[in-house]
Amino acid sequence: MDLLLRVAPEVRLSSSASGLRASLDAGPVVRTGVPAEATPAGEHVSLAQLEQRVHDAHAVEDVVALGAAEETLGSLHLDNHPLRRRPDPPDTAPLSAKDRAALQRKAFRAALPQVPLFKWSERTKAKAAAEAEAKGFGAALDVAHAVVAQHRTVAVEHQWRELSEHDPATVIAELDAHFAAAECGCTCVDAGWDVATSRGYVTVVGRYPGLDIVGERGPGVSSSGRRMMRRRTRSERNALYLSGLASFALATVRRAISVAVAADDVHVIVVRPTAEGDGLEPIYVGSLSREAVTLRPSLADPVPLLLGSAVCQMQFEGSAHDLVALDPDSHVVEVVRACAEALADEKLDTLLRDPAG
Repeated sequence: MDLLLRVAPEVRLSSSASGLRASLDAGPVVRTGVPAEATPAGEHVSLAQLEQRVHDAHAVEDVVALGAAEETLGSLHLDNHPLRRRPDPPDTAPLSAKDRAALQRKAFRAALPQVPLFKWSERTKAKAAAEAEAKGFGAALDVAHAVVAQHRTVAVEHQWRELSEHDPATVIAELDAHFAAAECGCTCVDAGWDVATSRGYVTVVGRYPGLDIVGERGPGVSSSGRRMMRRRTRSERNALYLSGLASFALATVRRAISVAVAADDVHVIVVRPTAEGDGLEPIYVGSLSREAVTLRPSLADPVPLLLGSAVCQMQFEGSAHDLVALDPDSHVVEVVRACAEALADEKLDTLLRDPAG
């Protein structure tokens, strides 16, 4: 099965401390809202923060903190991502009577000319004219409020229609805004319709940490039942790394289909820093359908789904099954090259490798 990347020409890749980003040259797009990601306790935790927590816990051998961070990394796919719904029209409540009266008083004072008190006839006429001006101003306020409310409603309706009809520019902008708010290290680089299958698709690139996210020592229990750090085998590290990668990939797909409401398939490319730390290498290229994600048991192991959805066979070496970079592929290499160029700035590259910087 071939994965059609078809990176949209209007997309420009860039980088930030939270991961890869894509921006559009087609102009600003009105967004229907980006929900914030948070932990059950209300704390927002980004992928970079989780990575830093793992390294910090290793540095001081904090068994509890390390266990919590690694558990979170392995359960990203269990987060709730509600399906984007048709937004309610914006609030069209008119101005309150108090505010309207205050504005009319200001209009009256502005319209009232300076007429001497002893010129009763002229002053009476001036007050009448000012009251008429203030009354007209109040009516104009009501009309302006109605026009603005209708404009906002039309803008929201238009944005929702573009999203629900899978307009590529709108879908890319919405997904990129969602990924940026969640700080999950992902970006949408393409969206459209597959002519052969008549199915909507999006293509997402995600940056996952290297193998050092799983330390050589991890939480364990002594023979007396006391928590302690214990050494891991290479196979254990690889298994934990693969499990976290699968959770990350599935979470990425779930995020994508929750926002791109008309997308039937999500093509995913996962890259990670090279061993030298000066570039990126692809480790997973796959395609998951909305049906495969939504119909699976939520507590099922994501690893079989990751392996079964790979359109480029994942590469493992040695008896410990070390996950290595994929064999060169022209489409994948082109995307990774563009990502690497977006990370060429030395300062930004340092931030990506060291979130604490």
